Amino acid sequence: MVPDCFSSVQFAFYEAKGIIKATPLGTLTRGTAGAVRSEKQAPIAEARMKKIGKIILVLIAIVVVLEVMVIAVGFLSKRIPANTVLTLRLEGEIGEQPSHSAFAEALLGRPTTLNDIVEALDRAGADRRITGLELEVGETNLGMAKIQQLRRKLRDFHRAGKFSVAYLEFATNRSYYLASASQTVVLLPTSLLHVHGMMTSTTFLRGTFDKLGIYPDFYHIGDYKNASDVYTQKKYTPAHREADQALLQDLYQQYLQGIAETRGMKPEEAARLIAQGPFTASEALAAKLVDRVAYADEVRKLVEQKNGGKENRLSVREYLRRTERTGATKIAVIYAVGMILPGRSSEGPFGGMVMGADTIAEQFKRAREDSSVKAVIVRVDSPGGAAFASEAIRRALLLTRKEKPVVVSMSDVAASGGYWIAMSANRIIAEPGTITGSIGVVTGKLNVLGLYEKLGLSKDYITTTDNSTIDWPFQNFTPAQRESILKYMREIYDNFLKGVAEGRKMEVAAVDKIAQGRVWSGERARQLGLVDELGGMDTALHAAKTLAQIPASEKVDLIYLPPPKTLFDQIRDLMDYTRMSHPPAFLTHWLERIEAFARMPAWTLLPTVPEVQ
Repeated sequence: MVPDCFSSVQFAFYEAKGIIKATPLGTLTRGTAGAVRSEKQAPIAEARMKKIGKIILVLIAIVVVLEVMVIAVGFLSKRIPANTVLTLRLEGEIGEQPSHSAFAEALLGRPTTLNDIVEALDRAGADRRITGLELEVGETNLGMAKIQQLRRKLRDFHRAGKFSVAYLEFATNRSYYLASASQTVVLLPTSLLHVHGMMTSTTFLRGTFDKLGIYPDFYHIGDYKNASDVYTQKKYTPAHREADQALLQDLYQQYLQGIAETRGMKPEEAARLIAQGPFTASEALAAKLVDRVAYADEVRKLVEQKNGGKENRLSVREYLRRTERTGATKIAVIYAVGMILPGRSSEGPFGGMVMGADTIAEQFKRAREDSSVKAVIVRVDSPGGAAFASEAIRRALLLTRKEKPVVVSMSDVAASGGYWIAMSANRIIAEPGTITGSIGVVTGKLNVLGLYEKLGLSKDYITTTDNSTIDWPFQNFTPAQRESILKYMREIYDNFLKGVAEGRKMEVAAVDKIAQGRVWSGERARQLGLVDELGGMDTALHAAKTLAQIPASEKVDLIYLPPPKTLFDQIRDLMDYTRMSHPPAFLTHWLERIEAFARMPAWTLLPTVPEVQ
């Protein structure tokens, strides 16, 4: 019913404008235009919300499906079929740890390291899906100790019921020593087994210096400390020859013993055969030094036969990606690789690593302050370097030892400064073929004044003190300077002896008798008390777990230090590489570092030692 005050026309007008509206009872109520409009738009808004809700649900469903697909793809990508054979090609440089050069890795990819190989063989030994190993052995930079570690891991691999086949296109002393640890050794039919015994040689520079007018003014403490002999002598001194001869015999006997064990013969027979080398492929087969002569495609078929006709193959790198070492307990592994210098670790100008004392000390601090890390393993592969930088690293080790066990694992070389940084560990592990010891000190400089005079150059100088010229490479040390240098060298040597005596629980006099700068094989060092036990990283891991009271059967997570570089660090490295690639900048950088090293008052450097060749 319409009120009297409104006509029908007015009502229609006002209702259309949204000013009034009819109630369910037929009466009129006053309102605003927006209120009427809102009621009309409510169903539209509700429909829109439902549509948006459906879209959101669809998006969520898509995300869930994608996540499931990623998980599925990840699972499938890590799947390893039964009866899989690992494949590994060994050649070129095989380092202890990955390169820290982002530029090199960007171009060449991450190389397979010694640790990768050991870790893969260790995991594969307990993996029922892995049945064997196909190994192609070329010429590498591996020394005796590294090869011995790989030989032992192959032995463990076989004891787990796995087979191995090694293929040699050409064999040298080094490559055959490694390949001979395999169950089946195959040589290319037209190739050569170039084994013939070992030798060592040293190039002496004294004659060249004499012709150039350069005088090597060097001093050493330790009768066998012959690092400076290459500058001051023209041939072996009696002490130099004695030390190298003894070391060479140790390494050669280990070589013969290893070949005899894996080829099923007596050491005397192995010695007789090796003395008759080199061998053609047919001669090597007749002498039972190899099991077959065949080509690469035939080796592949042989592996398939041994694998029950299955063709499943997986590279060591891919196998590591698809498997993981997991454990709640952590053990840190610190790589101490290269010549020891102050400052930061880096790659040398001609390859190889430089071990920076600051970098290694930081890694000890990181491991020491991490409560989840229960023990530390230090992997040492170093010929030594600056004495004070070595002591800075040893101090970091000592501080860490107060908090948790520290075990040293020696690689190919851990001598002089390399032994210095190891001597205070809870336990020292070395391979039989590790080169260690060399407890002595050397220092000196090259006086190039004669060379300048030959070139028509002359030098003059002004000083403020008598010792201002102590590092100057244009005169020999004065008697007073020589006395000062020898006094400092004697102090370093005494500290070296004291540190060894404390770490190895020996008398200083007893240490002095086996020190004198002499190098020892790891096997001989164990007999002398410089090393606790023979073995590799697996042995060091067992020792670390024992000292940290971790059950032997418990899996642990190994934390490798220094850690992988961040993306920012890698970008910075690439920028540094670009800058340093400019020849003047590159040479200036390293000449400054070499010059600084030359000014160091005392070095703990490894003497010249024999290599497997």
